[in-house]
Amino acid sequence: MRHIPLRNFQPDQAWIDKANRLLEHLKAAPDVEARRRIIDDNSAVWGELKDWLLSLSHGKCWFSEAKDCFSHWDVEHYRPKKSAKDADGTEHEGYWWLAFDWKNFRICGNAGNRKKGTYFPLREGSRRATFQNPDLRFEIPQLLDPADEDDPNLLSFNVEGRAIPAPSIDDEWDKLRVTYSVKRLNLDFPPLMDKRKTVWNACWTRIQEYRDELAKYHASGGKNLIALNQFKEKARAIREMLRETEELSAVARACVLSAGDPRLAGLLQSA
Repeated sequence: MRHIPLRNFQPDQAWIDKANRLLEHLKAAPDVEARRRIIDDNSAVWGELKDWLLSLSHGKCWFSEAKDCFSHWDVEHYRPKKSAKDADGTEHEGYWWLAFDWKNFRICGNAGNRKKGTYFPLREGSRRATFQNPDLRFEIPQLLDPADEDDPNLLSFNVEGRAIPAPSIDDEWDKLRVTYSVKRLNLDFPPLMDKRKTVWNACWTRIQEYRDELAKYHASGGKNLIALNQFKEKARAIREMLRETEELSAVARACVLSAGDPRLAGLLQSA
């Protein structure tokens, strides 16, 4: 998972105007069933933003960072539109007033979106927003959000391709958020784990090649120019895997950090 700076952009004004008109219809609806009909009858509206949302993630799922092994893309509502369930299945009214709010949209492969369903648990004691009290700042969601710049750093990966809490996390709530999100968003989907292992192994091979060439260069007292050029080339190859345009770049990042080498970790700053 990488941070998606969603709020730094916005769709074209014609789409926003259409969404605002639909919100007014929702507000005027006489009951829950009428609101749900409006949402269902206009479900194509958020699909109109799929290409735009995908462009923000370079064609990758926002949650898994996969391109083709997490099934086809859905425009997912981070806060569910019709009903919202706690972790234990207790059901609450959905965030219907956000059904056409583009700031609530995320791109998710349907292998994860179908597993998530309408679950949206909050931390115990956190106040759930309602249409009458819609301030989202009082909510502490349990699900990680790629549009929150702090959340992706909580998620890491291991050599087996599993999604795990980042090793630096010592807060139990943050660990719980990661483990719940991995389960609820299906982030250990087997084909996804297989692809992560492939990326990890490729990155680790480049790391070892980088270290070998760097050792040769230092052993020569800085005179082996072939080794100098080679370790720079290996560094470029690692940086390429770390770029946000690359599939599963966060896995490559975790692999680099696992090496515990400050010089290698410096590559993260220039990727």
